[in-house]
This record gives sequence, C-alpha cells and structure tokens, in this order.
Amino acid sequence: MSDRVRIGDRERANAAERLSAHHAAGRLSLDELETRIERATAAVYADELRALEADLPSSRAVVPWRPPRVAPLVAAGVALAVVATVAIGHPVFPPVLLALLLWCAAARRHPTRRSHA
Repeated sequence: MSDRVRIGDRERANAAERLSAHHAAGRLSLDELETRIERATAAVYADELRALEADLPSSRAVVPWRPPRVAPLVAAGVALAVVATVAIGHPVFPPVLLALLLWCAAARRHPTRRSHA
C-alpha cells in the first residue's frame, strides 16, 4: 500500500498562498515563486507540495510575545497617578489599583503562547 495521499484544488490553492507569502517576505524570488506555483498547480500528491516548501520556515512558526493591548492604558493610568500624586501632594492609589486590575484581567482573557524549545 502506498503512503502517498492525493490532494485537491483547495490544498493546491493553500500551498500557492503560502508560497506567495514567502515571496512577500523576501524568501523567494519572483522566478522561483512562479516555478513553485506551477509545480504546486500540477501536484497530485501531498508529498509533492511538502517538497515545494521543505526549505522554507513553517507557517506555524512561533509568534513573538507581545504585551496585551491594554498595556498603553495601564502605563497612562500609572503616569496619571504619579502626576496627580505630585500635584496633590499625597498618594493617589485608586488609579494605580484600577490600572493593575485592568492589566490582570486582560492578561487572563488573552493568554499568550510561549514556546519552550
């Protein structure tokens, strides 16, 4: 029995899209992109598509960690609390506490993926 799996138009189109993304990232020249897309269009088996992308990074590469979007709001809240503390002459804790709570809530709602390589 053969290990080769036949593919359809959707798989060919997906491969062409991934190859185009690699071209846009500067990993493939235009000539090489055209050659690989022609081969992807003519591919019948999944291993033929895998061979076209074997020397390229996976599209499932680890995305670098980015802080939650509320980080600028938290920073602004802390800065405002510091300015208010200096202006008033005594600590202003509620904005700092609110900023910390918002940051913690956002971190729980949007956990980040970290790779342990």
